[in-house]
Amino acid sequence: MWLVFSLFAPFFFAVVHVMDSYCVEDVFEKPWMGMITSAIASVIVFLPLPYILPFLNWSFPGWHIVIAAFASGALIQLSQGLYFQSMSYSEAGIIAAYWNMIPALIVILSLVFFGNTLSIYEYIGIAILVIASTYILLADENFEFRIKAFLMMLCASLMQSMTYLVLDAVYKTISFGHAFIYVTAGIVCAGLSPLLAKNTRIIFQRNANTLSKGSRMFILIEIANLIALACAEKAIDLYKPSIVAAVETTMPAFTFALSIGLLYTTACKFGDIRSKNKIYTKLAAVGLMTIGVILVS
Repeated sequence: MWLVFSLFAPFFFAVVHVMDSYCVEDVFEKPWMGMITSAIASVIVFLPLPYILPFLNWSFPGWHIVIAAFASGALIQLSQGLYFQSMSYSEAGIIAAYWNMIPALIVILSLVFFGNTLSIYEYIGIAILVIASTYILLADENFEFRIKAFLMMLCASLMQSMTYLVLDAVYKTISFGHAFIYVTAGIVCAGLSPLLAKNTRIIFQRNANTLSKGSRMFILIEIANLIALACAEKAIDLYKPSIVAAVETTMPAFTFALSIGLLYTTACKFGDIRSKNKIYTKLAAVGLMTIGVILVS
């Protein structure tokens, strides 16, 4: 059963990537709008709070924990901003593959900040992930913007890695449910913060009708994202995290397959025509990344 959950997680994450790519290309005037629509969709998490708070055994954990959890959510949203921007530079499958740098970055950050020593396998895994990332970078045919996409996703992956380390400490202090609420609050506040700028509000208001028409799609994307997260957590609960993480590196392969499949089944309304280019090179890079993640996990 763990394998089913492990495969469902990258599949639904792939759905999110393909739909986000469509939004960036055909719905959003500016890529950063994805941050705002994501934040608005995340507000649904707070709607049932008045009804479930009595059952959560709520207690204040201290400001340092609240700030850490809130900052983690804000960092997640900032990384999403870089992710949406990179979507305007490259195809969904390649962007999805860059997330596989996170396991290596977590290992490196643990070494730098906590002095955790690395094994020979972890060094080899990091080297393989660097090679694979370079390999898939060269497979990107968008020569003008591929370096920008890679650097943005490197920064986004670094932010996500830092978030995981902070949340690991937070979860040791408070329950997942309580932390989830604080983290989501950080996601919402950071996502809505661009609206503080007048120019941003003008652009957002100019696109209000278009965004309103896509509201159902934004909610569906958020639901798919929540399903993916739930499946990933359940898989880890049932089996070894390192093996689950290795299985989840199939997300770029799912993304390439979904993108190509949607091109043919929706008359090119969804999907990216670039997905068909150098497909075997891209899948080879994904395979290398899987090996690298196994070694560092």
